[in-house]
Amino acid sequence: MSSERVSLLGGDIAVEGVTRNHSEREHEHASGVESARKAWKTHRRRVWGVTLGMLAIVFGLLALTASSPGARGGLATRDSSVNDAFDVDALASKLGLSSDKGSVGETKEAAKSARNSPGRIPGLAAHVESKTHATKFRMITFCNKSYWMFAHALLESMKAVAPSMVDFWTIIVPDEETKAYIESETRASGKIVDVFVDEDLKTQVVKYKSAGKLELKNMLSWRRVHAMHTLLDKDFTTMFIEPDAVMQKNPLKAIHDMLTSNDVVMSADYGLGLSARPHANSKVMIAKPSAQGKKLFDVWQRAEASYSGPKAEIGFFISQVLPHLDVLTAKIKVLDQTVVGNYLTHHEKAGQLIITGTGCDDVNYKINFISQVLRHAQPTDQELEAFDYEGIAQGCDHAGREKVFKISNEYAKKVLAKMGRKKSSKKSLEK
Repeated sequence: MSSERVSLLGGDIAVEGVTRNHSEREHEHASGVESARKAWKTHRRRVWGVTLGMLAIVFGLLALTASSPGARGGLATRDSSVNDAFDVDALASKLGLSSDKGSVGETKEAAKSARNSPGRIPGLAAHVESKTHATKFRMITFCNKSYWMFAHALLESMKAVAPSMVDFWTIIVPDEETKAYIESETRASGKIVDVFVDEDLKTQVVKYKSAGKLELKNMLSWRRVHAMHTLLDKDFTTMFIEPDAVMQKNPLKAIHDMLTSNDVVMSADYGLGLSARPHANSKVMIAKPSAQGKKLFDVWQRAEASYSGPKAEIGFFISQVLPHLDVLTAKIKVLDQTVVGNYLTHHEKAGQLIITGTGCDDVNYKINFISQVLRHAQPTDQELEAFDYEGIAQGCDHAGREKVFKISNEYAKKVLAKMGRKKSSKKSLEK
């Protein structure tokens, strides 16, 4: 097969069988997806062909490294002359958490509280590397048997809008039984998803067998930070996504664009622009293996041993990292509700890339909401019913949704008013 060399942010790579330029492939991919929405069965083979043609280039662009232009540890958005800027090492020192790998054991561990062992998740990096052939990108999701119904919806949405991402997805499970179950379920649909059994998790659970449910829940929540740290240290561009999520659009280009100028990208409960920062969550996290990105997750996973505040890993981030975001040399972007949405922020014309189950605590109502989003994400020739937000209000935070919409509308009005004043001022100066 013929090949062409494609210039990547992390260097050049020979892509076999690629003879057309990137823009031509993007155009064909877009038109292929549109055609698929009109006649999915008839055009399915074409869509997959185009997607596979895009795979090498798009994921190659995701393999950002610390040595690539724009992918280095990044300066803060402030002017470089500001003297209060500091990097993750300084933050670690300020918090009493050394980012030096030799000091892991020196961190004080809160007594009688369930904690993950400091450092990497044993076996995860080796497993992922064994599944990696060229591009060092990996998307990960923690899932047990009862939450597979959500992860399955995520899988179906990827197959519809971002099929190439399925091959880069690893589901982390607690035991062989869950692995066998998921492999059986995905085999039936013609696509076996990669599954990693986290043997060390069982060790931790046994170690803290007398811990309460909340403690174990917090420990499991922190484990995503350890997983990110594990893969970043092996130079993988890494994306964590919780199982209760649906992709409405292919996020690859957006991920690439965001990581060219940021080390870490995170989702939020709600908020527009910078107002999303205080509402950051860890439902979706994406990071590149830059020096600052690696340091941040190294320090973050160490903090588990001594942090005793609320909301586990995201509580630490909001209380200890967020206040320094503008001066931290690690560039961290908190995505607002126009990019990653949920029950609180979703509406039919919002156009978010990813929708999560945030805002629906009741599992039955959450799966109802996720299923509605999935139906609208999948190609179909049939006219779809409108979203039934009222029908799931009983098991979701409907009052919170109304509050968020009110806040969003007020924010939008202020922005439009500000833009209007600037335009008026500009016209005055031109006269």
